Amino acid sequence: MNKFAIVFAIIMTVCAASNIKCTEKQKQAIACTYEYEPVCGVKLDEKSQYIQKYSTYGNKCQACGEEGVEFYAVGECQNYPENAIFCHPEAYLQPGCTRELNPVCGYFDESFSCSNSVCSSNYSNRCSACINQEVSYVLQGFCQ
Repeated sequence: MNKFAIVFAIIMTVCAASNIKCTEKQKQAIACTYEYEPVCGVKLDEKSQYIQKYSTYGNKCQACGEEGVEFYAVGECQNYPENAIFCHPEAYLQPGCTRELNPVCGYFDESFSCSNSVCSSNYSNRCSACINQEVSYVLQGFCQ
């Protein structure tokens, strides 16, 4: 019974994840199918983790097979604001955040039940937003 509970918890965590990290196996894929289930693949700039480059790929296999793609968000990149900064899927593992005030608006993923059509929240900085696993991406400044 305990094994079932553990497996179920893992599956629920993966299904609820807002952004998904590419596994080493996915990065080494030799061939991918052509099924169209678009994802927005995110590459981190080599010099700064705060600069991201992203492109739409036909599916997660194609995204993760592309050199430099670290993680992806479900859907086409065009579905997200142009200046969105995606939260790294492992950001919640950080031991803590600084207290710097650099306001961002964190937007929740589809696993979050929005109240009164509000699917975002203000945070003091990017770190404090992204350690919340329900936040998919942030925009600079306070929520409108």
